[in-house]
Amino acid sequence: MRWRQAIQNMLYPRAACCLGCADPRRAQEKDCLCPDCREQLMKLRLREGVCMRCMSVLDAHGNCAFCASGGLEGLQEGYAAYRHSGIARTLVMALKYEYCDEAADALAAGMADCTPAYRYDALVPVPLHRHRQRMRGANQAALLARAAAPRMGLPVLEALERIRETRVQTQLNREGRMKNVQGAFAVRMNVQGLRILLVDDVRTTGATARECARVLLQANAKYVGILSATAPQRDGGKR
Repeated sequence: MRWRQAIQNMLYPRAACCLGCADPRRAQEKDCLCPDCREQLMKLRLREGVCMRCMSVLDAHGNCAFCASGGLEGLQEGYAAYRHSGIARTLVMALKYEYCDEAADALAAGMADCTPAYRYDALVPVPLHRHRQRMRGANQAALLARAAAPRMGLPVLEALERIRETRVQTQLNREGRMKNVQGAFAVRMNVQGLRILLVDDVRTTGATARECARVLLQANAKYVGILSATAPQRDGGKR
């Protein structure tokens, strides 16, 4: 609930401790990280040894498992800022389950830096079902989109809604994830002719992004890409 975050903010002001290591002495207000954790986060940036089209980490033979498995089907391209491990994973979990809005600021700079914003007209966060959002207190994708938007010079459009409550994707294999999200989304505003960049916290199989893209393209969006805070080192068939 959002009231929990409000109470936490009163008891523990922004940057009272580092989001990565909980050090109460060296966290900086701009991203709530200490210098050591910020350095660790930068080491997880997806820059070398990644696919030119989706930024997934290539295997030892230079192949992209994500693209080979159809991960970008229906999507123009994909971007991800960090490997889903270490401090980057810690920040995603804090944002997703601990009502920690500040974690979005720590991730958003890398997300904006890895994306050619001029190719898009708007950021569209992947929505949660209203019941799950009520339990969590916020939609982590929307928090990331709002944190990245001013850095990218793009508006945030809540153009999608989740019309069917689905199982948690982490509980399913690749095929199960694809079936789980079929028919789960609907477009709630005019997106005709727009170049849309979906925003999410983690991208693995791409099932959620592909289903979102499908309904947006049916509503005459020009094209759809996906930007996530993190992506796994190997596509193990998990999202």
